[in-house]
Amino acid sequence: MNTMEENDLESSATNLIWFLSGQVPIGTLIISIFADLIVIFVCFPVHECAHALVAKLCGDDTAEREGRVTLNPFAHIDWIGALMIFFCNIGFAKPTPVNLAKCRKVPVRTANVLVSIAGPLSNVLMAFILLIPYRILFYQAVDQMSDTMLLISEMLYYAARINVGLGIFNLLPIPPFDGYHVLASFLPAKALYFMESNGRVIQIIVLIIIFSGVLAVPLSLAANWLMYVLELPLSFIHL
Repeated sequence: MNTMEENDLESSATNLIWFLSGQVPIGTLIISIFADLIVIFVCFPVHECAHALVAKLCGDDTAEREGRVTLNPFAHIDWIGALMIFFCNIGFAKPTPVNLAKCRKVPVRTANVLVSIAGPLSNVLMAFILLIPYRILFYQAVDQMSDTMLLISEMLYYAARINVGLGIFNLLPIPPFDGYHVLASFLPAKALYFMESNGRVIQIIVLIIIFSGVLAVPLSLAANWLMYVLELPLSFIHL
């Protein structure tokens, strides 16, 4: 599952309206559109490919047979979910098909944890990788007083931030997020039955909570903390 909410930027559609009315600069609109494209063509493919690859390593070839062990974004894009990113800042890709019964190389519960957590972890790893060129370009932009280089560095930062947000968001321990599948591997049978039986109601409640903005503050704080942790090893890049 890879629904996400970008709390730091308005939707591209909103920023376009504000730009046309002269209320936001062109740089803000560019960063907003860039952020959405990063979600659709980078974050989601990396996330879903990680699920598919780990499932394959555990013995399940279902996703591989459907051509999902790839970083090709068109194998993962759900066009309705992609459009929602531009208009609502919330969207989704095609869910990766996983058959835990075929994961015979490890115990089923272990496979469920590994496959589920692979997506969020892949996005955190990508965030770390993106922060390297961000820091290099940022200090060069300051040194050379280059607006273009500064804009590119801001794009890389937001790309990293979005990956972190996506990873954290999917670790929420409620259905249908990846964090729930991790939790489900440790739940007793009665608790798991209750969650599965009431899954539809829980999903509706979750959507209401998401759109209400209740999660905005705690998710933003968690993303800020993780970004800080990821940047610590890169603190030597300051030239």
